[in-house]
Amino acid sequence: MAQKALIRPARLGEEEAIHNAHMRSIREVCVKDHGKEEIKGWGFRPVGDRWTESIKSGLVWVVEKEGSVKGVAGLSIDKEAHSACIQALYLTPEALGEGLGKELAEIMIAKATEEGAKIIHLDSSITAHSFYQKLGFEDEGPRKKVNIGGHPVTCFPMQKRL
Repeated sequence: MAQKALIRPARLGEEEAIHNAHMRSIREVCVKDHGKEEIKGWGFRPVGDRWTESIKSGLVWVVEKEGSVKGVAGLSIDKEAHSACIQALYLTPEALGEGLGKELAEIMIAKATEEGAKIIHLDSSITAHSFYQKLGFEDEGPRKKVNIGGHPVTCFPMQKRL
């Protein structure tokens, strides 16, 4: 019987596992909607240090399943602007279809609200666009291309009032 997934705050030392789950999600899930050209830079970036400060701030959560990281969610908060931004919400194929994405989104929305945010923004992938719409996010403008890893990636700027 498959082990139930656990959602918990990320810990320092998990940066590489988080990065690997993130990249796998792009390469194995998002590729279906974005195509190989768009994921060339997006899904093949080096780990770098992008997760460390977010983990220290307590704004990264992971999905742990069968002893390894199978998903990640990351949030940033701008207290002066009373806003938050979903920086990441990615699941590997083996974590899809269990309601984990919705649970991660709800955790981030609750944290943003608790921190005084009045609005939460994100740039949605094509893959996640309808998922965010179901959670009450609305398009903030037309879809656009952003440069990630030297390649243009299609996204939808979205927002939700809290």
